[in-house]
Amino acid sequence: MPGNELYELLRRLGLTSYEAKAYAALISSGSLTATELASRSEIPQPRVYDVVRSLMEKGLIMVSEGRPRRFAALPPEIALVNYVKRKHEQEKKTLHKVLGELSSLAAEPKEAGVWTSTGYFSALNMLEETVRSAEYELVFSGYSDLASRVANTVKEGVATCAVLYDAPENIPDEFKRFDEVRMRPTRAPVMVIPDFHRALLIVGWEERKVVSYLVTDENLIRMFAAYYLSYIRSGSKLLLSKLDSLEHRSYVHISRALDHIRALSQAGRRVLVHVKGKRTSDGSLVEFTGEVVGEFENSFRGIGNIRVRLEDGRELTVGGIGAHLEDVEARKIEVRAL
Repeated sequence: MPGNELYELLRRLGLTSYEAKAYAALISSGSLTATELASRSEIPQPRVYDVVRSLMEKGLIMVSEGRPRRFAALPPEIALVNYVKRKHEQEKKTLHKVLGELSSLAAEPKEAGVWTSTGYFSALNMLEETVRSAEYELVFSGYSDLASRVANTVKEGVATCAVLYDAPENIPDEFKRFDEVRMRPTRAPVMVIPDFHRALLIVGWEERKVVSYLVTDENLIRMFAAYYLSYIRSGSKLLLSKLDSLEHRSYVHISRALDHIRALSQAGRRVLVHVKGKRTSDGSLVEFTGEVVGEFENSFRGIGNIRVRLEDGRELTVGGIGAHLEDVEARKIEVRAL
């Protein structure tokens, strides 16, 4: 390995510039006196003893007795590996302490709008944070490599739908964690919408010229959700669905709740829903439970409703976000099989 490359790799492992030069010189030369080490590594003579003392504290080198003293590297397959392990453990402990301190200080931005970030790693961090924030529903569309990350991150029991832009020949096992897997070849942005409280869009993923947009404005989220449901999802090919066997899920999007209700009904199950929302007549908050006795959807226009019979025999019509013709505009629809 060329000297410069070895030097750069040692620097990445956490050695200082002088430590990396000295260690590389000892690895390649066997044992050296302080004068020889200064010459071979191009370290100033007055700094040599400080550098070798630091390398000994790291457990990487040894020194001979007698005059002149000679320095030699311990076997790197043992000493260097152990040094990296110790350093990693120390960094993990420090990280946990830092996170503990930051958790009491960190505050999410309250302003509604659009937040942007560039770069591959920023996109992955924003994706993970967005997926982890989903409490009961998550819809995703994008590429298989990102879908794998989503499947391995999303909480158990969250209602999920994944639309793939690139269809794998065989559905990987981790994709079977999704409630639905669909395929639609397109070059649309990667989209992630958790619980209707934010939307993440990632553009330029294939070209690795990545820009991420985190949307926190509800009106914009509504637009992106409509685009996802009416275009991305509705025009996709179904590859996998577990809706007919899922006993319980919660939804923000009424079209997905309707799909679950229909799947259970076709499997011969009665369906109960618990609805949280507001009355369209006066905007007052409402929460109730009842059995589904009817449903309607016009996927062309992106509208639908559920007719629910309450325990007292009254029936209410439930619409999705933005509903005004139905009795209730639902913000959360919990579906349970009876």
